[in-house]
Amino acid sequence: MEAVSAEELAVHACRKMHDKGAEEMRLMELPEGSSLFDYVILANGRSERQVSTLIDEVYHFCKRHKIPHNPVEGEAGWKLIDCYGVVVHAFTEEMREYYDLDHLWPDVQDIDFEHEMALLPDLDQDD
Repeated sequence: MEAVSAEELAVHACRKMHDKGAEEMRLMELPEGSSLFDYVILANGRSERQVSTLIDEVYHFCKRHKIPHNPVEGEAGWKLIDCYGVVVHAFTEEMREYYDLDHLWPDVQDIDFEHEMALLPDLDQDD
């Protein structure tokens, strides 16, 4: 597989989570040079189990396509995976409100991930 850019990985991660029923998903592009990563994804799961499923989908996508990533981290109600240029968070609604990462980066650009998903091929369509 050809190298996947951070932006493409972010959109693929959104697709994987969207397909598993993620709610209130937000894809943010951080200003250049403001952080160690370029994109942040925030999403809600309806239960602890779904939160884990959302992150597992991204983890397995990275493994299948040999995309560098760190192990899944987190605690009850919040899981994340650091894929270097992209960090993906899945929360229960309560934990998302508690950590309030939506307001951590004031100068982000929100990306219309649904529009972007339509432009990228589904790399797992043959799996």
